[in-house]
Amino acid sequence: MFAFVDETGNTGGNLLDEQQPEFFTAALITKSDFDMVYSSQVAKLAKKFGDGPLHGKELGFGRCEEIVFDLHKIFKKADARFFVSRVEKRYLLATKIFDTFFDSGENAAASWHNYNIRPLRVILALKVATIVDEDVGRRFWTMLLDRSDARQKQAIPVICQALIDRVDDLPDQRSRDIVAETLSWARDNPETIHVHLDSRQARNGHMPNMVAFANLLDGLEGFSKRWDRRVRRITHDRQGEFDKTLAEWHDLYSHASADPVEAWVGETHVFQKVVGSEFEVKADSESAGIQAIDIVLWLFLQRTRGAGFPRECARLLNYALKHAYMSDFSFEGVSRRMDNEFGEILRGELSPEVEAKARELMALSEQRRQESMEQYKRDGITPFMRGSIADGAGKVIEAEPMPSR
Repeated sequence: MFAFVDETGNTGGNLLDEQQPEFFTAALITKSDFDMVYSSQVAKLAKKFGDGPLHGKELGFGRCEEIVFDLHKIFKKADARFFVSRVEKRYLLATKIFDTFFDSGENAAASWHNYNIRPLRVILALKVATIVDEDVGRRFWTMLLDRSDARQKQAIPVICQALIDRVDDLPDQRSRDIVAETLSWARDNPETIHVHLDSRQARNGHMPNMVAFANLLDGLEGFSKRWDRRVRRITHDRQGEFDKTLAEWHDLYSHASADPVEAWVGETHVFQKVVGSEFEVKADSESAGIQAIDIVLWLFLQRTRGAGFPRECARLLNYALKHAYMSDFSFEGVSRRMDNEFGEILRGELSPEVEAKARELMALSEQRRQESMEQYKRDGITPFMRGSIADGAGKVIEAEPMPSR
């Protein structure tokens, strides 16, 4: 199978651009090489408007309406499938803030269960997001991308204190206590918080582009399993500064181990995706598949903005959506998924036996949290390092195992 990928919403380091609050990556997926089979037909459609490639944004609804009937027929003949990855930039920012300050492997005051048990982690992260205002968001994002480790460490206390000042806006007292204690520890011990990345390629990994690309690879892996066909080639629209990072991430995922890994409690992941596939970057003028998915992606973007659709454009988008899978990395999407997976449990009542066991585990977690903070005062060793550092007598310091971020 073959995938042709386009994206929209790239604002680079300006994550909080009000004009483009979301980032989308979309893929046209076919069992045969779309470029080889349908390039002449797509070129014929493009010729109606000149010598350039098809671009939905440049064509607008009026001229798109002139070609989408024929493009619809091409998609049906190719038995095309689609994948769309949405990344809400403010939600990405919220997750980065939470991962930075609430990782119990680095912050001794962070409760292990609140970071390592997924529903608890997501709920707390959503609450923390409500106290991230524009100023804090920009300060944090600037700090995250800073090339200087020293400047990052200097910025951490300021950012943490700004969040602490807004803790009273959280909806319940328990959340206020947890968030204030965790952020206070990070504020007072910034040396434990590791955010520095040496290379620009590594820092690019924070960008919405790369989150969407990772979700895309996961989606392609799903298609590969459903179709029982390996991914032969991924053709991505040229993106300039991100091309090298995209290629590196493809290489990383396609050559990862196939062994399952328990990343957090109750979560098992296989990091290997699209094994054996090729990755290439092309200009849209060189790929019929990229031009075709550009039209679909532009129409999808208009749908998210509530635009009215002419008839044939609506038919084409409806066809694409009926044959598409979507990854929604956003406040709305994650909240909806959480409710579908855990809603009944979270809203249900606990039996006396289960409640007693939960309280016992919570008490144990709190005891370990207090012990972890006291141990840091004595030895200055970050929690996740304790299992691999020996004391003077050669004894390994025992600690609860912590997943890496």
